[in-house]
Amino acid sequence: MDHHTGSSFSLLSRYRPHVSRSFSDLGEREVLALAISLEEEDSRIYRDYAERMKEKYPETASILQSMHEVELAHHHRLLEVFQGRFGEHIPYFRRQDVKGFIKRKPIWLNIHLKPKRVRQDVMAMEAESRRFYQQAVDQVRSPEVRTLLQELAAVEEDHQDIFVEEVKKKKKSGALAKEDESR
Repeated sequence: MDHHTGSSFSLLSRYRPHVSRSFSDLGEREVLALAISLEEEDSRIYRDYAERMKEKYPETASILQSMHEVELAHHHRLLEVFQGRFGEHIPYFRRQDVKGFIKRKPIWLNIHLKPKRVRQDVMAMEAESRRFYQQAVDQVRSPEVRTLLQELAAVEEDHQDIFVEEVKKKKKSGALAKEDESR
């Protein structure tokens, strides 16, 4: 209990209330920090999906593990660019700190993950990432960073296509059909 206000607010919430910033107000440093955070979050979500699905849905898990590795590579690439331009310290920015970001329902926390629902979530995540990078290009001035963000926007679109193709291949082989039947 806080003795000054009579409430149970923590010291941290008293001194640092949650304030969202508009995406258009972010500078290049903040945009890159947010991109790093988003890629890390997505890679961790894909890894969590893969780990939790590998026993019951191994084909879906293998696709998700591949996506985890790709997102991790993006994370490392963004880190290198950030550190080359701004140094080692990366400000802590999360999607919930920026106005206009879609709030994700954390289906990766569900006890029973179903392949079809996970595939839908993955497509939505990739689309959101692509939109982010397309908008982020307009926020930065550095040609190097603009080029990187444009490349990542294109890659995120490719991810959706690759993901759909992988799913189609695995369905055609019968592997995903077995997983979808085992609901």
